[in-house]
This record gives sequence, C-alpha cells and structure tokens, in this order.
Amino acid sequence: MSIRSSSPRVPPFRSASTCFGKKEPGAAHTAVKARAGQLPVDGFERARGQAHDALKGLEPRAREELREAVEHALQRQRLEELAGAVKQQNMRQRIEELAGAVKQQNMRQRLEELADAVKQQKMRQGLEELAGAVKQQSMRQRLEEVADAVRQQVMLQRLGGAAADVAARAMRPSPGDNAPVPATTTWQVQPGDTVGDISWALMQQGVPGPVEEIARQIVELNGLTNPDLIYAGSTLVVPAVPGSTQAPGTPGLPGSAPGGAESPGAPSTPGTAAPGTPGGPGATPSTPGERYPVPYINQINSEGTEDDWNRFSNCGPTTLAMIAKGFGLGGGLSDGAFINQLANSIGMGAEGTGYVGMEQMAANLGLQTETRAGSDVGWIRQQLEAGNLVAVNGESSVMLANEQPPYASGNFSGGHWIAVTGMTPEGNFIVKDPSSTCRELTPDQLERFLASHHAGGFATAIQPPPGVAPTEAPASDLSAQGARLESLRLAPGAWSLAETGFAGQGEQLLRLSEKYDVPIDLALAMLWKESQWGSTGLSREHNNPGNLKFVGQEGAYDAFTSPGAAGSFAGWPTMEQGIEAYFKLLGTYYRSEIDSGNWEALVYRYAPPSENDSAQYLQQVYTYAAEVRRHLGIE
Repeated sequence: MSIRSSSPRVPPFRSASTCFGKKEPGAAHTAVKARAGQLPVDGFERARGQAHDALKGLEPRAREELREAVEHALQRQRLEELAGAVKQQNMRQRIEELAGAVKQQNMRQRLEELADAVKQQKMRQGLEELAGAVKQQSMRQRLEEVADAVRQQVMLQRLGGAAADVAARAMRPSPGDNAPVPATTTWQVQPGDTVGDISWALMQQGVPGPVEEIARQIVELNGLTNPDLIYAGSTLVVPAVPGSTQAPGTPGLPGSAPGGAESPGAPSTPGTAAPGTPGGPGATPSTPGERYPVPYINQINSEGTEDDWNRFSNCGPTTLAMIAKGFGLGGGLSDGAFINQLANSIGMGAEGTGYVGMEQMAANLGLQTETRAGSDVGWIRQQLEAGNLVAVNGESSVMLANEQPPYASGNFSGGHWIAVTGMTPEGNFIVKDPSSTCRELTPDQLERFLASHHAGGFATAIQPPPGVAPTEAPASDLSAQGARLESLRLAPGAWSLAETGFAGQGEQLLRLSEKYDVPIDLALAMLWKESQWGSTGLSREHNNPGNLKFVGQEGAYDAFTSPGAAGSFAGWPTMEQGIEAYFKLLGTYYRSEIDSGNWEALVYRYAPPSENDSAQYLQQVYTYAAEVRRHLGIE
C-alpha cells in the first residue's frame, strides 16, 4: 500500500515500526530522523517525504529478513519436532526390544518349567513301571512257590503210603550224610572278572540259571560282603554243572538215574542219535518240516489273562490250543481265553491233566484221538507222516536240559505236555514246548523225555477235523538260497561272501539262522560290521568272526588277553565253529531283544557305548540288513 504524507492516522514511522513488528530502526532510518531534526519547519515535509521514500526502499529488505527469520524459526521448530519424533521412535523401539526380551525370557522360563514337568512325569512313570515290575516279579515268584507246593502235594497224594514218605524225604532233604549236596567247583579270578561275568560263563557251561541266581549262589558260597569287590588271582567256590556231584538217588522216583544211566536232566545235542536209530541221521522222512501252521503259545505269558489263574499247570490245555489253532480252530478267542475254555471243559484245576483229559478236551472240539503209552518215537513219526499232530507227555526236566543254554527257563521236574508238529530234514522232531525255549529234539532226546516220565510217558495223536488236510511245507531250498547268498555284497566294491572267510558257508549260515531262530539279515549285518565275515585281523586268525570273549564256550580256547582288557579273546579250531558260537550266543543271551524286534537294545548290549560308537554301529546294521533282505528277496 502507499503511504500518504497527509494521513493523520498512521504516521509513517509508527506505521513502519508496527508493520515490522517493532523492529529496531536501521541506520538509514536514524539518519533521516537526525536530518529532520536539523531542518526548519518549512523543509520538514520535504524531509518527511524523503524519509518515506527511504523507508519504501527498506521494506523489501526487511521483509526478506522477516521471511528468513520465519524460515529459521520454522526450521528450528521442524528440527525440534523431528528430534522429538526420533526420540519417540527410539523409545518405542527400545520398549519393543525390552518387551521382546521379557517375552523371550518368559518363554524360556516356561519351556524350562515344561521340560522340568516332562522330566518329572517321566521319572514318575519310570518309578511306577519299576514298582509294577517289582510287584509282578514278587507275585510271579509267589505263584511259582505255590505251584511247586501244589505239585509236590499232588505227587504225594498220588504215591500214597510208604512211597509218599520216601518222596517227601526226597523233596524235603534234611541235613545229614544222605542229603543232596549241590555240586561246586572252583574259579580262578582273572583281571577284569566280575561276579556277573563269572555267572554268565557258568550258565554257558551248563550251570542252571538265570544269571542272577548263579550270582547269588557265588555270593553265598564265598561269603562276599561286597560282590563288586573280588581280586584277580583269588579262588572262588562256584556252582558246578549238575551231575558232577550226584546225591544218592531213590529208585523208582523221577530224578534218579539207576544203574549209572544218564540222568534225565543231562544236556544233549540235537542230531546225536546213534546210527540205525529210527529217525536218526541218515533217515529222510517222507514229509519233512511242519505241515500245519501251528503257532507257539507260552503257558506263562500267553496272550490274554483269562488263564493266568492256573498258568503253571496249563501245559496240557496250552499244548492242545497250539495244535487246534494249527487246524484252524479257536478263532475269535485270545490264546488265554482258548486255553481257559479247554481247561474248564474238563474241570481241570491246579493238578493239571493226563492223557484222558487231553482226549476229552480234543473230543469237546470234535477231534479224534489215539493214545499210546510208552516211549515209541517211531509211532510218533508215523502219526506225523499220516498228517496228524501229536501231544506228548514226558518229564519236564529233560526239556529244560535241552535248552540252549541248559535250564534257561528254570530247573524243575514233573509231568509235562509238549506238541510235536513236524520233522527236520535231519530226522529230528520239531517241538513246541509251552514253558521252555527248546524247539527241536533228536529221536533219542524225545524217547528220553517220554521214558523219564513217572508213568513211562504218553503220546496222544490228534487228527485234523473234517475238511482240513495237511499241506506240504514250502520247500526251503537251502542249497539254492545258500548259493545265492555266496554272491551277496553289502556295498558296491565290497567283498562278496564267497570272497571272505565265510566262503562256502551260505547254506550253513541259513541252517544256523533256523536252528537258533536268529534273523539272517541281522546276523550277517553284525558279522560284517565285526569282522567283514571273518576276513580281518584276529577274527580270521582265531576263527572268531563275532569277536566274542572267552567264557568257556564249547570247543573254544582262550586265544589271548590284551593288557587292560576286560576278559580274554576266544578262539575256535574252525571258522564253522566260530560262526555257530556266534549264532548260539544271539539265539540265547539276546533272545528277548530278538523276539521283541528291539535291535537297538541288542546292539547297545553287544557293542556298548563305553567301547563303541553304538549309534553308528546300529545305523550300519540297519543299512547292511536291508541289503541282505533285498538280495535274498525277504519282505
């Protein structure tokens, strides 16, 4: 706007001062005022106009200064706002970080609490399982004691009179010259020996087990206050193999061996029948192997609980249940329920049953039977060839003596039923014993089982029901399968079996697998891991492909003892013997792991982490076993 000199309302200087926000007058403004004060009145107007003109010249510069001042103020304010925002952002980020840390800490703490809870739960569960196992063991032991007492009482009742008195004295020996004295021998303690190792070695030599019982006897015989502390070089008194010290026998009672004959409990080996014995070596049965799919049932641990009340006396019903199921009967029932049904059908109790009860149970199933007294194993073979199955009643101690190792299932005597279900190509009888691990008997052993029975033994042939016919067992052509095994390689470029210490052993490996019921894929996988099938180092030199310790095994010798080693290295005269010793060990000492399919537990016992990388060992066994199965066409 223009400033008029004649305007009385807004003096120019006041107007300029107000417009500029009371800005201090510059040098030009001061000079104009000075000049105006020196001029006469008539020249004041002229000076005022000049001043006004000067102010007009100054206004753009002042505006610029104001604009710059405003911009500086705005920039400062913006910077302050920006700084505040940054500060807030930093604070927010820091709070979020802090909150995240707190959250992580809480989560970590929660996870730790959860882990502790899981650990406590597992410990509680483990303690409960342990308590349950202890309780079951105590109950089992008590039931065994009751069963023994009942068995003795029944035997006394059957014998009666003076014979009962004799039997009572035999079963309850009193101290004196005529009391049976447990056989003992001595053991020279070697460096690294433990009571457990010694007990296991004794059981392998034929001392009745289990290992824990042998260990208990060693502790008692030697008065050991600390079983974990025995000294190398010392001599211990240990249990001996039964028969090495024989107590006076009582003629006519089970367990005696009149005339110096072999005791019924003496161990024997399948395939040792004398030449010319019916069914012995050289005889070829017309129908080798089993002809019915007869399952195995254990009378103590059968499937189902219905028969548990009388399981120690159920050998008869269990034997018939196996035979009947082989004929296709008993479907829809658990093993325990079927056994209980058969026993109840004849009102059987703790006394067990004889051949009359066996015939009646079979008749209740609609099955025809024929019974022969005595020990004629030739008749049993004829019944098998005719397509029948046979229930045989003999002396239980004979079966236990033929276990591998002997007496693995216990050491007791009395009448006992087993099922005879077929014959092997070697002429031995295939058996299913409901209370022991014995699965094969030579003709001599079966004859002894019958003859040792207190009444001379009984065999009950059971015919299949109408419409059920025997079938030939699939011929397991071991020769062809063994030849195929010779070409097995577990990895590209690896030796084949024919190029190792197992050359020519293909068929024998398969036979040993069947004999000891050890999976061939597991055995070959572990033997490759141990010695590349008897081809490396000391394993080949001493025919010990499984790298087994020497514990007095049959036919073995003490090869050497390494300094600081726990036990010595076993050796055998031939590789065949070393291979069989390995299969025998797996089929007995590792029986529970094999039956349950728990290869991990087996490997961790066989190759413990203290001596091996057990995890790697197990993985390699899995890999090698898979290749064995693939090569042999095993599903």
